[in-house]
Amino acid sequence: MIWFILISLLLVFLLWLLFVPVILYADTNRHRYVLALPGIFRAAAVPYGGLFQIRGRIFFVPFKYNPFEQRSGKEKQKTRRKKFRLRRPVSLGTMRGALHACRIRTLEADIDTDDFTLNAWLVPVFSSVNGENIHLRINFEGYQSLLLDLRVTLGDLLWKIIKTKNKSKFTH
Repeated sequence: MIWFILISLLLVFLLWLLFVPVILYADTNRHRYVLALPGIFRAAAVPYGGLFQIRGRIFFVPFKYNPFEQRSGKEKQKTRRKKFRLRRPVSLGTMRGALHACRIRTLEADIDTDDFTLNAWLVPVFSSVNGENIHLRINFEGYQSLLLDLRVTLGDLLWKIIKTKNKSKFTH
């Protein structure tokens, strides 16, 4: 009976991982950058000492990490030879499938390229791209901002990658 409960809890946890969205939120106006998997993981980059510090939690256990802090202690230097591995590059079809799995909830960008001609050319392009969730603007004042709320479920991402891999094997 206990094995049945443990296995069912493990299956529920795996289904949770597949169907809960991974959230990427970036807001340059408020200096808020968050990566979260609700209920499991959350990491945020917060301003700290002129740079930033990563604060987060994993299963309700908080942590702080400063990537710019020098670590004290002796580090062992190992002289290992690197193994030569032949890596296959990721195909454009796989990348396209992965991008189709991403859902943009909000994209607001206010951009100035510091080139008046390029700004003028980008105005009609950005106005044609604008939609319900996407708002792109060009300004001529030197101001830049970005607000991005991107969601992707790991199950959908995995399905799209498998689908494009199988499609590419059958077409060749």
